[in-house]
Amino acid sequence: MADYISDSSKTRWMVSNPKRLVRTGMDGKPFRCPFCNGNEADTPPEVYRVGPGDADKPGWEIRVVPNLFPITDVHEVVVHSPDHEKNIEDFSLSHVENIVKTYVSRFNFLKSQGKVFIFSNQSLASGASLVHPHSQISVVPQDIPTNTIALQPALNIIEQNDSFVSYCPTYSEWSYEVWIKALGQIKFEELKNEEISKFAGILQPAIKKLKKIHGANPHYSKKPFGYNFYIYPYSEWYLRIIPRFMERAGFEMSTGIMVNSVDPKQASEDLKNA
Repeated sequence: MADYISDSSKTRWMVSNPKRLVRTGMDGKPFRCPFCNGNEADTPPEVYRVGPGDADKPGWEIRVVPNLFPITDVHEVVVHSPDHEKNIEDFSLSHVENIVKTYVSRFNFLKSQGKVFIFSNQSLASGASLVHPHSQISVVPQDIPTNTIALQPALNIIEQNDSFVSYCPTYSEWSYEVWIKALGQIKFEELKNEEISKFAGILQPAIKKLKKIHGANPHYSKKPFGYNFYIYPYSEWYLRIIPRFMERAGFEMSTGIMVNSVDPKQASEDLKNA
């Protein structure tokens, strides 16, 4: 069971789950990727899949399984594809659309159990313990306080269609962080196929552009390309991409004040031109 612990002021919370101490790839045992095609028996039984074939057998295109090493009591893994290397920036747009549809479907299934958080850690530098591209969906009990940043105004626009916009908000805690928000009254849980297509058509280019920025910078490219993104799926919902070009250090940890060395307006120009 996950153990939620507050600090003495009851304003900051942490979660402790000893199951995560010895995750796959961190246990000293011979490694076999549990997310690769043919290794379906290495994960808990799947709860959702896109693609043909029987449950827990090859043939799937996207697969959702309970996390074997959960943070919270309800914690799922969305395996993006059977390919060990390809990720959102590499897939066909229709495959990215199916990943988004998976997020929406699982959100609607889980939302009655608590506060749903959808997030992705890409590369070891961003906190992933397995490099096979995947996302995670975690549910926090309603009575546990969470502190997700509010939707920021859409300034320093990178790209826009008639339903969504990508931008670098003035309040950007990370260099080249990108936000995507809906234009108008579009609810995440009610996304229609046409809206999902337009959302995927904004998300995929944003990640491709970030990868170009990373590769062209002699300092950033010293380490592999990595990023986190998360979806805040409630009122005034958004997706936030956090490139892991720079590390957090002592100032940020001691003050809680983030340092961003790239002006968001310049970041948006760089991304538009990438």
